[in-house]
Amino acid sequence: MSHLVYRFSKKVFFASSMALLIISCSGNDDSVPETNISVTDSALAAKSDGIFEATQHIVESGYNFIEEPGRMPNSIFGTSCPSFDVSVDGTHVTLIVDFGPSCQLLSGPEVSGQIVLEYGPRVGGFRTIDYVYQDFFFNGHQVTGGGQIIRESENTNGNPQSSLSENITVAFSESSVTANRVGTRIVEWVEGVGSGTWIDNVYHIWGDWETTLSTGFVRTGLVNVTSPLVRGLALCDYIVAGVMQITQENLSGTLDFGDGTCDATAILTINGIEFTINLD
Repeated sequence: MSHLVYRFSKKVFFASSMALLIISCSGNDDSVPETNISVTDSALAAKSDGIFEATQHIVESGYNFIEEPGRMPNSIFGTSCPSFDVSVDGTHVTLIVDFGPSCQLLSGPEVSGQIVLEYGPRVGGFRTIDYVYQDFFFNGHQVTGGGQIIRESENTNGNPQSSLSENITVAFSESSVTANRVGTRIVEWVEGVGSGTWIDNVYHIWGDWETTLSTGFVRTGLVNVTSPLVRGLALCDYIVAGVMQITQENLSGTLDFGDGTCDATAILTINGIEFTINLD
């Protein structure tokens, strides 16, 4: 998976160490209130979304590989890596997914380190899974922290679904800035269940979370179930659809990932002004 580097534009604004200035006035008031939007921070917050979603998928792929292989026998993992260490103590399972110093996933990303999952038996079709990243890197970005997954074998649509609470931090490879995300999300596996291959899988994602950068920048995001983020792995590196309601720097807006077309663009709208984000 290629690194996602975001560039903001009204026509084209490049994500650099500058701030975007929105100026507005009302009626005959000669005062001109100014609002600064940090382009660099906005880009890093958006970039972190892609990293968080991709690494979370790796967590669940590790679980599926051991516990639900029939649903996806041909996974994103190759034959040489990762390794799986399963320890059982009564009804308690510890699963260590070890990617070693470097592991190229079939879906594209290069990862290293370990993901440790712990879980017990299913109760009423649900299983609670705790997970943590250990010395884990995704395309050169270090990912730390973890969370808890409530895994549902079949939701009311007959699809696997996960409810997640997470506290995860990414240290970007090209920046000294870190991004921390705390929140809850629902991930529904809506297409490709049991097809025998990972290339037709499609996931819907919704929930709410807060992303805080080490610069002090804070962005809250809300995705409604009626307009979920859409992610498919095959042949596309990007979130391809869905709308995120965002609040940052005392401003409200939206981040629109499109209509399902696999392209490298999304639209950020702040104060009624649209900015094109290039995801390459």
